[in-house]
Amino acid sequence: MKSNKLSTLIAATCLILGISQYAVAGDFDFYQSTKSVVLTKTDFSDTNSLGAVAAVCPEAGYLVAQGSAGILLSPVVGDTTGVVQGGISITLDNTAPYAADPHHYNSLVFNTVGNNSATAASLQRIDTCVAGQKITYRLVAWHEYAGALSNAFQPRLVVQFFNNRI
Repeated sequence: MKSNKLSTLIAATCLILGISQYAVAGDFDFYQSTKSVVLTKTDFSDTNSLGAVAAVCPEAGYLVAQGSAGILLSPVVGDTTGVVQGGISITLDNTAPYAADPHHYNSLVFNTVGNNSATAASLQRIDTCVAGQKITYRLVAWHEYAGALSNAFQPRLVVQFFNNRI
């Protein structure tokens, strides 16, 4: 009961003082999947889309996008070098073929002969926006020097708005 009274008091104080909820928490949206995505694309300029979130800024401020996925890179059958490579990126307002963003990506390189390589990959980006601006973020992934059994597991993309610097 005391916590309800305290919450009500804080909310009323914020309303009286004109403090926006965005200064405290902010709006957010997300994409999340429990499925895996087979990574068929092998080029930084033509990647697999893992999910997208469209955000509209309610006022001037900042959008923070955070993306992650489990990445499994399998070696090419018969390859004896053992190098597998891939990556994830958060792109901004792009269209097919979904090129990765050269300023916002995470590259993964393993050296393993005959074995799969798995790791968690994550990254974030921060962009400024103006009131009413719509931005579509897309989490993408690709593999290079890896086999056809490469996957991205449970991709997640969260976009959050803040009206002041974090």
